Amino acid sequence: MVTIVLNKYKLLNPLKISESELEELLFNLKSEMKPLDENSVEIEINADRLDLLHSAGIIRAIKGLLNIEVGESKYKVVKTDYKLIVNDVKSRPYALGAIVYGLENLDLQELIQFQEKLHSTIGRKRKKVAIGIHNLDKIDSKEILYKYVSLNHKFVPLNYSEEMSVKDVIIKTEQGKLYGEISILDERSPAIIQNDGQILSLPPIINSEKTKLTEKTKNLFIDVTGTSFDAVAQTLDLIVTNLAEAGGTIGIVETKIGENVISSPLLIHNLVQTNKDYISNILGFNTEICPQIMRMRMNCEDDGKVIKVLTPPYRIDVKKEIDLVEDVAMGIGYNNLGIPKYSATSYGEYDELSLLERKIRDLSIGANFTEVFNFVLIKDSKLLENDYVKIVNPISVEYNAIRNSLLPVLLDFLSRNQHARFPVRVFEIGDVVIRSNDTDVGYTNDKRIGYAIMDSRVSFEELQSPLHYILKTLGIEPIYEEVTDNIFMEGRVAQIKHMNKVIGILGEVNPLVLNKFKIEYPVVLGEVYLRRLKY
Repeated sequence: MVTIVLNKYKLLNPLKISESELEELLFNLKSEMKPLDENSVEIEINADRLDLLHSAGIIRAIKGLLNIEVGESKYKVVKTDYKLIVNDVKSRPYALGAIVYGLENLDLQELIQFQEKLHSTIGRKRKKVAIGIHNLDKIDSKEILYKYVSLNHKFVPLNYSEEMSVKDVIIKTEQGKLYGEISILDERSPAIIQNDGQILSLPPIINSEKTKLTEKTKNLFIDVTGTSFDAVAQTLDLIVTNLAEAGGTIGIVETKIGENVISSPLLIHNLVQTNKDYISNILGFNTEICPQIMRMRMNCEDDGKVIKVLTPPYRIDVKKEIDLVEDVAMGIGYNNLGIPKYSATSYGEYDELSLLERKIRDLSIGANFTEVFNFVLIKDSKLLENDYVKIVNPISVEYNAIRNSLLPVLLDFLSRNQHARFPVRVFEIGDVVIRSNDTDVGYTNDKRIGYAIMDSRVSFEELQSPLHYILKTLGIEPIYEEVTDNIFMEGRVAQIKHMNKVIGILGEVNPLVLNKFKIEYPVVLGEVYLRRLKY
């Protein structure tokens, strides 16, 4: 959730609703509101709805829910004679510009809040996207450049009165200390400059004092730079459409990137379509779909079977058909969906997989194994198979992927416990995430049990024997078939099969794999796929 603070009358007055009505409408937009003082409210916005990080976006959305305005908001867009020349900036290669004219009563505090919330969300703390917002009337040239400048290049940074070199800005200013090293390359920093060399902003660090905004500023030049072109384009679209919703006029900037010339902002529209039955089946009832979609401020077509939705530039969160289901539910209102009556006819009980898991745990402990619990997240270089889910922005590089097998986490555990009393006999029951063609996201959870024995001497049979006993106790007649697998030594590995289904694998670990985990002792591993035992 992203928290913003707004003057509540910026929402209540134009919408002509009460505070309690506002709270209820925000709830339907997956947002929660609480009062801070007589005039201010704090609103928690769901992280996918970046269009709601500005009061204009909230007003646009609520007008849809109240049927004041439905479908896509249309804004006035004009051509300008401003150009942005994007040079080869390898450390931060993408940049787009736009102009917004005619803003009245600019709420500077809210605009800065909007900018910083975008920095911390889609911008990933300015590493992926950085935004510069300038007073257009203070820019002297129609041609603006995005290029590297020397660290000795001087300008007056925002809220300072004297010239400083770029190097001093990085060393001495608060923003420089926080973001200075993100894009420096070969003693140069990316910069947005006029064609006479005056710096307007130093992405992703700081703007110049020259184009400082005031409450009287009416015309803006906006630059967005970053390492992802899609994120840069989406961020610029979000800013200009919200400012246009607040009364501004969008001005097109001719942006030259190498030999290509494009008009920015791109104001991207995407087509998302689905069958009516898909939405009805997930919601559990039939309803008129397009009216609800249009209340969510998107245009919609219904040909009787297929729903076609053209997502506007401010709804970058709508990408797949499941997103349309959510928007239909929001359009109806979560409180209006109704809760079906449920009459309990029996006592609750464990599901079959939980009971199986409990039995296997007891049997494994009885077979002299100790249960361990490892993290579901793991460093991708430790995984033994290439098909896995990688986390795009992990908090730590040590946990940047989701495990796709229990075998690498058990090996990692053994590598950290080589000083323990031998033999080390451990097992773990837990979820892994594997590829699946049956889910919307292409991956699914799979419950597994993994076993490991580490000793000064250990063999295939030392794990096969207790595992065979456990499976036989569960009523399973396991069959072992020799296979080839790079994780294990050739001739010392077998698939475990039951009723012609592969239910697991078992073998002595290949010394090359042991070396990868810096394990100095032989190890035998086994993994059983629990769902295949009963389903």
